[in-house]
Amino acid sequence: MIREGKVLLKVEVPKVVSSEMPVFYNPAMVVNRDISLLIVWAMEGEELVVCDPMGASGVRSLRFLLEVPKVKKVIYNDIDQRAVESFKEHLQINQVPEERVEIYSEDASLLLRKLRNCHYVDIDPYGSPIPFLDSAVFPVRRGGVLSVTATDTAVLSGTYPSTCQRRYSSKPLLECEFYHEVGIRILIKKVVEEGAKHDYALKPIFSYSYKHHFKVFFRKDIGARRTDKLVEKIGYLLYCTHCLYREGVSLEGIKGECPHCGHKLLVAGPLWLGELWEKETVERVWSLRGAIELSEETAKLLKKIRRESEVNSLGFYSPSYIARAFKLTQLPPKEFFLKFFEGTPTHFSPEGFRTSLEHGEFLGRLHEFIQRGGRAHP
Repeated sequence: MIREGKVLLKVEVPKVVSSEMPVFYNPAMVVNRDISLLIVWAMEGEELVVCDPMGASGVRSLRFLLEVPKVKKVIYNDIDQRAVESFKEHLQINQVPEERVEIYSEDASLLLRKLRNCHYVDIDPYGSPIPFLDSAVFPVRRGGVLSVTATDTAVLSGTYPSTCQRRYSSKPLLECEFYHEVGIRILIKKVVEEGAKHDYALKPIFSYSYKHHFKVFFRKDIGARRTDKLVEKIGYLLYCTHCLYREGVSLEGIKGECPHCGHKLLVAGPLWLGELWEKETVERVWSLRGAIELSEETAKLLKKIRRESEVNSLGFYSPSYIARAFKLTQLPPKEFFLKFFEGTPTHFSPEGFRTSLEHGEFLGRLHEFIQRGGRAHP
């Protein structure tokens, strides 16, 4: 028996996580589940209905039932009957009344097509969420939240560009320092587009990247006008490897040469150019962090994101990329960069920092630093 949060689990902790496991349980995804619980804690209303269509071990469903009092009912599903039987056993182990649970053993996409009026739906597949997105937009009620996890981060971040183009209809960008952020923006774009087909406005309210997965939470609204406003925030990223220039533009705004150094620009997209976080949601989640038993990793991640969400920038800078682009041999510590460029650390990278400075201002300060002889202290 092991424990996660308030849940007792009768499972073997795997040495190697695999979709071939009899009952899938990945202890490394505790951060994913922690934040899911906090997002539902932060939602308005009582007697919430939560849908877990790829339930596997059922640890997420059980934690919702035991740790979030406002959750009235959980809809659990797994196509593998062995997982379903294991989940039923865990309901007894954790003394959860069966009337609080609806249990299915169906293809997740088909079940999602039939369900309606869920306050929260969690799409957390083993691999890409693409096969489930078209169905996932339907069961979420207006004002509810759709959560989407992607573990094909190498595809989204540029390691396999042709696969990204095929799956997500977007060109990634591996050559920049914020390639994981590009990946998560491509994921957001895809989900927004899936909702837009049906005049559903799926607004991202909380996003993060952790180890081998991306996760984004979307609040659902309905209506063509609201949807159009979100679609307007989809565009293209221009990036210069020579001077680190970056800009988000519409299709008509794509240009071939960097306006700062004349170097050839790289283009990524289409992707989401809007905010990665709704500040109100971040603050609400932060204030509720004591409501559940958080892992140490989750607490650290939330602290970083809270600071980072204060800076709405497209991409971030990294000292190692600055050194490479501008041929600097000696660099001051990261703290100097944070102060000199009015930077805020990013959770996407241990050394990266965001800044509200325009790129021209960034270059001006960088040249000032270089003229001083690259010293950290004048």
